[in-house]
Amino acid sequence: MPREPADIPHAEWALATADGVGPVEGRRLVDALGGADAVIRASRQELVGLLGESAACRVHAALRAVNVAGELARMRALGLRGLLPGDPDWPPLLSAIAGAPLGLWVRGAFTDADRFSVAVVGSRACSAYGLEQADRFAGWLSEQGFTIVSGGARGIDAAAHRAALRHGGRTVAVLAGGLGCPYPPEHEPLYRSIVEAGGCVCSEFPCDHPSRPGLFPRRNRIISGLSLGTLLIEARHGSGALITGRMAAEEHGREVMAVPGRIDGPWSAGCHRAVREGWASLVTGVGEVAEQLRASPMLVAAAVRAGGQERTPRLTPVQQAVLEAVQTTGGLDMDQVAQVSGLGVAQVMAAVTMLELSGVRLR
Repeated sequence: MPREPADIPHAEWALATADGVGPVEGRRLVDALGGADAVIRASRQELVGLLGESAACRVHAALRAVNVAGELARMRALGLRGLLPGDPDWPPLLSAIAGAPLGLWVRGAFTDADRFSVAVVGSRACSAYGLEQADRFAGWLSEQGFTIVSGGARGIDAAAHRAALRHGGRTVAVLAGGLGCPYPPEHEPLYRSIVEAGGCVCSEFPCDHPSRPGLFPRRNRIISGLSLGTLLIEARHGSGALITGRMAAEEHGREVMAVPGRIDGPWSAGCHRAVREGWASLVTGVGEVAEQLRASPMLVAAAVRAGGQERTPRLTPVQQAVLEAVQTTGGLDMDQVAQVSGLGVAQVMAAVTMLELSGVRLR
């Protein structure tokens, strides 16, 4: 479980809370000075030697301005917990990216199942078609055991979260502001439902930090970092969803998929461009999502196994049926496995993906 406020080290939380100390900068200081305590105690002159005059002044002032005790008290009042890199339940996929946050404010909890996460993102101003596809893809992925990650925004994001909840699956919302003032405000019941269903709402910002336009790209990198792959639905040119997808492909080495839309409107122009430029794969059905995830470089062990520990996975009835069918057929011909197991090809692809992610040898 995430840490109760009383169990959060003050120095580490001061770094995470300080407005103006970025994750790359903060981690560089920790490595150079030997720990968060040393960073907090460092003089401005010591910081100058590491960061230069301007950045050192900014960081020194930011650290002196932090009120850790006040922040922890606010967390207690709101019922929030905290997570730090290296904690047992820190998401392992997030550890694999550069610029991972220095801490996370959490309502609810991450679980081991979140190693199998897929981001579903898209436009706020979307069409009925976009909402339908978000519901279709997120609902099916949830049924197969994938955690749905999105940004809690209006439109496609909210539709994906709601589909996961309706299908009895897990979902994680990553916000671009503090959990004490969730944005958009009308989604507070949705966030409450996510937590009540066993999911998680999280942010890298202090409780009462307002959402601002410049913070959404930072939020987007966490969405991508938490996920094996990102599915784009009605991403416009220059949209935040498109930024998330490009970040997933170019910086995080994750699989990116795009659902095609109408060619005579702006809603899916970013999706079509991503496919045309070659950094996203076109998907028209849920089985193709599973097929693309199987090709993802993130199937390699350390990125998806918490702490690198071996574990015996619990198999769902569908996964067990697929495993037995694979053993019967002696191979991974999806049509043959589907015929022997009595399942659809899309279900077989999803189950094979989950088995491989869990470390089950199929070949």
